[in-house]
Amino acid sequence: MRRWLLALLLVAAWGVIAWRWQSEIIGTFARWYLGRVARAEAASGDLTRRRESVARFNRMLLMPPPADAIVPELFDLVTALSSRVATGEVSLDWAAYIYTAYQRDMLRDRPDGVPRRSAEEVAAELRRYLEFFSIRKRPDVAGMTVEGLLGTGDDVITLDEIEEAERTGRTIDLRTRGAHPRP
Repeated sequence: MRRWLLALLLVAAWGVIAWRWQSEIIGTFARWYLGRVARAEAASGDLTRRRESVARFNRMLLMPPPADAIVPELFDLVTALSSRVATGEVSLDWAAYIYTAYQRDMLRDRPDGVPRRSAEEVAAELRRYLEFFSIRKRPDVAGMTVEGLLGTGDDVITLDEIEEAERTGRTIDLRTRGAHPRP
């Protein structure tokens, strides 16, 4: 009985610790996973997963997919940014600015990606950006949470809603998620 109670207390303590530090755990896991992807693809000479990730990031920022020559370095930047964004140290807005500025400078100075910076050099360049722009974690901004990653379901627009809006001539207001008549 005592062993079960002790085991239950240890599990509860770990749960509380994991919940309290979830953004740091999410950031560490993201950095580890993305680093693992980069190492595996660098060893095989393949760019598929890194190209898809960087192209998705560019698409979110309304930018065309980058050339293959600069994908590995941009992926290293995304890896370095991931843990900082997860903890809230860098906001999504600043992450987008840093990423676009880095890519712009890279295309201007090294369009063929040569000489390629190492992951450590990319991380050092990121630190220079953070220092130059004095980017600090805001105390009122929480980092990523498990709930934030999983979502609550109210941020999804169903196919039925889209079809109804098309049929009735209404627009879907993404700010309020309700269908409103067109003016």
